[in-house]
Amino acid sequence: MSVYKRGKYWIEQYNHKKKMYTRRSKSTRKRDALELERQMRHQLVETQVLGHREHIKLHEACDALLSTSKESGAYSTLVTATNRLKDYFDDIYLDAITNRDLSRWVEYERKRGIKDITIRLWSRQFNKICRNANRLGYYTPDYEWGEWNIKDKPIRYLTDDEEQRILKELDPSSAKDPKHKKGRQAARDIFILTIDAGFRINEAGVLKWSDVDFDNGVIYLYRSKVSNDDFIPMTNRLSTALVNRRKVVDGEYVFPGRFGGHKTAQNNRALEAAFKRAGLDDVSSHNLRKTFATRLLSRGAAITDVQHLLGHASVKTTEKAYAAFVKNERFKQTIDLLDKPVT
Repeated sequence: MSVYKRGKYWIEQYNHKKKMYTRRSKSTRKRDALELERQMRHQLVETQVLGHREHIKLHEACDALLSTSKESGAYSTLVTATNRLKDYFDDIYLDAITNRDLSRWVEYERKRGIKDITIRLWSRQFNKICRNANRLGYYTPDYEWGEWNIKDKPIRYLTDDEEQRILKELDPSSAKDPKHKKGRQAARDIFILTIDAGFRINEAGVLKWSDVDFDNGVIYLYRSKVSNDDFIPMTNRLSTALVNRRKVVDGEYVFPGRFGGHKTAQNNRALEAAFKRAGLDDVSSHNLRKTFATRLLSRGAAITDVQHLLGHASVKTTEKAYAAFVKNERFKQTIDLLDKPVT
């Protein structure tokens, strides 16, 4: 190690495993620089020779991961998870958090009305925080927080009858007010887009006419959640709906907002209202996307093809989400063999 002066401040410098490390003392006094050098030497021995690490507080560990994840498609989920962890835990050292502490946090979030599936997503973010801190050389909990057992609910998808009931409620001709007619038509087109192409509701809202290729019958889509580009072939029904919509909607967006820009997920009340009028209180816009996936799988589509159409970053995500459905469909097909005559 050595110290030298650069400008008005003293600099500490050392070499370890053929890598040069430099640190500014922010002091004009050599004595301060020598003391900092001594501390750096001690830290080097502790971490590199003896294998000891520094402690990091939870809030700092959260911020460290956030600062390097802004381009991630799951950044918003990470922000929410870190905020919930910061709100519940004091600013304690990360390695002081026990499995029991996390289990208590789970119960706290459940009492707040947070669904298990959401808490499970947040728990994965906690593991990411720990892995990142460990990579940076800090003490972390000596366990990988496993996901507790959650009984996955059966996938809620629409039957053909339920789909027709919703389309009936979205029929613009049944509305008297011109504004309501326009709103129902937009909601009907979004319904067809999500159930025939597997769009997330926010993806439908930001769709631009420049992304719709009528000549080749496809829609080009950038999925910000997983940061990838896809193209989705259009069904005949979807193509017809968009052709008719193009005749009456000008501008950049397929679904323009009331006050300019694009339609937002919060501004799709006509669609949610149609679910309720159809007597389907347990259905949300995301169930349309699940209906798209289950219809493909039940017709024999390859799981990897469904993965790409849904925009999942990994086929494991698709398999985990629809494993129970695929197994049930396979069992049905197996039992159906008993009804076939033996040849």
